Amino acid sequence: MDKQLKEALLSWVRALTPLLDATDFHFETAFSDRVLVYLVEAGGQRISAQSASDGTLRFLAVAAALLSPDTGRFYFFDELDNGIHPTRLHLLLQLARQTCRRNQIQVVGSTHNPALLTFLDTEDMEHARLIYRSEESRESRIYKILDLPDIKRLLKGKDLGRLHASGWLENAVFFNEPDAEDEAPEQGGSEE
Repeated sequence: MDKQLKEALLSWVRALTPLLDATDFHFETAFSDRVLVYLVEAGGQRISAQSASDGTLRFLAVAAALLSPDTGRFYFFDELDNGIHPTRLHLLLQLARQTCRRNQIQVVGSTHNPALLTFLDTEDMEHARLIYRSEESRESRIYKILDLPDIKRLLKGKDLGRLHASGWLENAVFFNEPDAEDEAPEQGGSEE
């Protein structure tokens, strides 16, 4: 493993789990030819990935993917924050922001978690979208959150996570949907 990449991954793991003083990774091949990874602590104790929490493993996988020198240009993470402790969600966004800027990549993550939304900064908000389905349509729609009516004023007093948890985002987008008769006709058809 590249020394610089290893230190970057270890740094992120230490930030995620401060009680774990990870200093190295150790890889072993098991009897079934599976490679097992161990986190090695300062005292030499090895902690198998099989003993690590799902959130720690998920965070490590996201970090490894984003920091890899063979990185792609676009990543989509469904339920990006799944399993990650709420007090560490800011690290996930920080990792994505830094990697996007440094490597000029794009990261898209979905969430249903209001706690993650509280950590979005001003730049993140420019890119935040609400994906929803209306009662009248079977197709999903995408709505830029900052285009919701009165959202900028509301965000001065409440965070986006609270608005999401209260159902305000969905109510606002449904209220703002055009009526069926107001929608433009499909291209290529004629109205009579």
